[in-house]
Amino acid sequence: MANKIAYHSVVIDTNGKGRQATITVYNAGTLNVATIYSNQAGAAQGNPFNTDATGRFVFYSDPGEYDIKAAGIGLTTYILSNVSIIGEFSRFVISDPTSGQYRVKKIRRDAGGNILITYNDTPEA
Repeated sequence: MANKIAYHSVVIDTNGKGRQATITVYNAGTLNVATIYSNQAGAAQGNPFNTDATGRFVFYSDPGEYDIKAAGIGLTTYILSNVSIIGEFSRFVISDPTSGQYRVKKIRRDAGGNILITYNDTPEA
């Protein structure tokens, strides 16, 4: 069994405070609930699942594209679409660029297996 890839994030409200929410992971562009895992070895994880009290969550998956929905009491439901989870290449991406650097918008593989990186048009201030 191949190692699964971790996805970490946090749900934050408009005041910048982490909020508990229910997370649902779908196969991109569908309402089909994706198969996700609780660790790198591939142990089963329920989907949907809850964040911790401060909004943090992690799940593991096979490489691919997913839609991630966050919903909860006092939160506006939000779906982050076409999230690319591609494996070890993710560790080389600057997730918090400094002034003058470009934030990565999307990473994916093309049909030939090549890594394609799309950047935002404006560098960070």
